[in-house]
Amino acid sequence: MSRFIETICIENGEIRNLEFHLERFRRTRYKKWGLTDEIDWSEHIKIAENQRVGKFKCRILYAENIESVEILPYATRTIHSVKLLGNNEIEYRFKSEDRKIFEILKDAVTEDEIIIVKNGQITDTSYSNLVFFDGENWITPTSFLLNGTMRQSLLNSGKITEEEVNPKDLNRFISFKLINAMLDLDESPELDILMIS
Repeated sequence: MSRFIETICIENGEIRNLEFHLERFRRTRYKKWGLTDEIDWSEHIKIAENQRVGKFKCRILYAENIESVEILPYATRTIHSVKLLGNNEIEYRFKSEDRKIFEILKDAVTEDEIIIVKNGQITDTSYSNLVFFDGENWITPTSFLLNGTMRQSLLNSGKITEEEVNPKDLNRFISFKLINAMLDLDESPELDILMIS
């Protein structure tokens, strides 16, 4: 049976981008099981007193119903090197618990992280969407694998724009950032574009 995850940022006791997570949760349950009933997340996400200061990662595992909720302290990963890696078969439109393909791809390189190129277009890393800085604007590729909640939130707010990005385009950018539910545009470390090989 397929199971799916929502990874949610809880910062100082507040849930970030809740409406985007709920929308993806509803859409996944509808697409996979035809379910339209509402599930009250407040019955499942219980923030303890010692989780009300700092940043925590809340991981919801679900199928037709929520199966488990885990809340753990969060630390940003340090990235020193990134490898472009082509794969035209990869599909990850839903945030699935099954991440074997990402593990296989990462095991094929010695770099800290990968950027997946599908059909000649830049998509995502193994755990995040991407934004590239051209000196004026932050741009995210139109050819994402998973439309992340932070990506959609930043697009809606106008902080980033969407364009086609292929490997040949990388030389027009100065830097890039990895964004996901845990890392918004201001929090994510800015990385030199030359880090990508």
